[in-house]
Amino acid sequence: MNQNSFYGVCKCCGAEIKDENQKINLVKCNSCDLVFCRKIYTEKDFERVYNELYNATNPKYSKHSVEEFNNLKKQIVNIGYNRKILLSKIIKKHKQKFLEIGSGIGLVGVYLKSFKNIIYEGIEIDKATHEKALELEVNSINGDFSKMNENHETVDIIMLWEVLEHIQDLKLFFELAKNKLAPKGKLVFSVPNYNKRLNYNIIERDDKIYQSGPPVHLNFFEEKSIKKVLDFNGFKTNEIKIKKIPYLDLRNKKFFNFLFKALIGKYHGSTIYVIAELK
Repeated sequence: MNQNSFYGVCKCCGAEIKDENQKINLVKCNSCDLVFCRKIYTEKDFERVYNELYNATNPKYSKHSVEEFNNLKKQIVNIGYNRKILLSKIIKKHKQKFLEIGSGIGLVGVYLKSFKNIIYEGIEIDKATHEKALELEVNSINGDFSKMNENHETVDIIMLWEVLEHIQDLKLFFELAKNKLAPKGKLVFSVPNYNKRLNYNIIERDDKIYQSGPPVHLNFFEEKSIKKVLDFNGFKTNEIKIKKIPYLDLRNKKFFNFLFKALIGKYHGSTIYVIAELK
């Protein structure tokens, strides 16, 4: 594929697509409702973008990564309330194998160390980040999601926390995930909620999506599209939970407006959490 390649049909189900956001080249599937970037990026494109994101000169990402790494070295492990609740629903007393795609420096891996019945492995695309995970004695390998196909051992759980939106070849990911999961295996993930843009009025919103655009985020999910995409790719949805209240941010003038909307049930939460199972 070259830099001028574009999807002509839905990348997930092959149905017809229509323009969704011409400013950043997003299209929407007429069948499964998936919103995604029409342009097909090359490996060199991704290499350049992610080098910039993970580079120490990027204050937003480097500051967070350094703070998290230092906390983990001190055994301060905070995976967040919603992830903890989701994991509590799938962790069983018997032995389980967990695979995390986009495992970062090993935050979830460190958390799961306290469960003696869990065998954990993470896959992280950025080499420097992967090496930090190894420093924390997390079972991590360096590579993209296709690394899960390098051995024939099955796992019980595949996790992706804010990762599915980055994957260009969704169809390949689901094919590999189905092959990797044991019977009744589960796919557990979180993604940004595309509908959070609806918290803003149409004038201030315009073409803004209130999350990273291409080539960082390539897929944009809402509750109905997640269910359809999973169903088409051989998974049944067990649970979908949308974060109910906004993150505390007193510096944001919109915070109290969002909080009021949440109280009256009209707030579109920022994150969607999902448990799905092989059909």
